[in-house]
Amino acid sequence: MTPDEVPLSTLYAQCDAASRVRGGDGEWQAHAAVLDRLAESRRIAEAAGWTSCAIERDGDAGRFELFGVPPASTLRTQVPDWSNDAAAESGSDA
Repeated sequence: MTPDEVPLSTLYAQCDAASRVRGGDGEWQAHAAVLDRLAESRRIAEAAGWTSCAIERDGDAGRFELFGVPPASTLRTQVPDWSNDAAAESGSDA
């Protein structure tokens, strides 16, 4: 399984686990993997017509999440976790 195929929930779990270990840079690597996935999902969403996409954090220690307005809608919602495989299935070019 490539990093792009790992579900976002797994990346969050890795980040949570790494944050409980002192020393090393595992926490930063896990955190960077989450941000990379959210950035990729943002590119896919915008290519699929989503607007006003933003990576946001709930409070000081909350998880980063991606929100935007889907095509043909006026309500902000959380952007789905799209891996490269999901983007190919949706017909968007990542």
